[in-house]
Amino acid sequence: MGWLAVLVWLAVFASDKLGFSRGMPDLAGIYWVGVVLTAAHFGLSYHLAYSGGGPAMRARPVALVVGPLVLAAGLGGIVLVTIQAGPHATHQATSALITSVYLMTTWHYIKQVYGVGRVGAAFAGVKLTMWDARVLRFGLYPLWFLGAAQVLVRGASYNLAGYSVGFSVLPYDAYVALRVVAICSVLPVVIVFVTLGRRARRFPPSLLVAPYAAAFVWLGLPTDPVLTLLLLAPFHALQYLAVGHRAEVAVAAGRPGRHGVLWWLNIFAGAACGGLLLSRWAPQFLDARFGEAHAPLLFTAAFFVFLNLHHYLIDASIWRSKGELVKAMVRKPAPARPVVEPAGELVAG
Repeated sequence: MGWLAVLVWLAVFASDKLGFSRGMPDLAGIYWVGVVLTAAHFGLSYHLAYSGGGPAMRARPVALVVGPLVLAAGLGGIVLVTIQAGPHATHQATSALITSVYLMTTWHYIKQVYGVGRVGAAFAGVKLTMWDARVLRFGLYPLWFLGAAQVLVRGASYNLAGYSVGFSVLPYDAYVALRVVAICSVLPVVIVFVTLGRRARRFPPSLLVAPYAAAFVWLGLPTDPVLTLLLLAPFHALQYLAVGHRAEVAVAAGRPGRHGVLWWLNIFAGAACGGLLLSRWAPQFLDARFGEAHAPLLFTAAFFVFLNLHHYLIDASIWRSKGELVKAMVRKPAPARPVVEPAGELVAG
């Protein structure tokens, strides 16, 4: 998935430099593919988190129980006040919550890059020192700061569902400086890759390098702003689905029952439909039923905030290096025990 994202970035970069035009039908197709993939990755995260039932919720009560209840109560209060007092009563609070989602979006992306890289290193048997792990983890943070700064620059104008997004607190020069820092932050990561290669006397594993290469080109060197917006989230979702598939299969291997291709397709279809229901169909229906004409889309914004913030909370909880999912993915299968025939007398047939 990482190398695919890099190849697409190269194609977008080349087409932009050569002046190739892209029609709206193509963009519409990309948009809807991205919608389905993004919805599926939301649904899969819920399945990974809650499929363990009561024991899973008791093991992670804040992320799976307390957090969503508090978030739902807060957003429910905003919805009730807005319906009673009018669309402008809680406009600033809703805008601030949407902005908080975008401030953490790139953090969520780079957390996945680091996690996928660590799993890839474990698959290849590559040992990381504490220093290696810290560089690979925190070396991505300048990309987060750069992504967050996009909605903090003075003069920038963004909106979602009729709500303004962002806080005008940073001068544009600060954004330019953050871009330089983000580009330069690739150097310590490359040094770690070279060190790992020399230590193992072979190239670092592709599953470790590819996510970082994709992150630095798409986040640090964005080209077409429209295609960056349309493609970055689907690539994140596609990578999540690939890793989630490995996690589902690894966890299921220790549970009774058959877990073949049809089983996985059922999970994927359920995740996609559930994600679409929560991210698009339900909020659109509620906005059409209870919303006011020419007013911001209240339910679209509330569902957007809840799904994203809860998704960030879930992933920060279930993808820990010592958690069940990662352990199951990197666990080596136990060697088969030899069958020993019991001793006895040979009887002629």
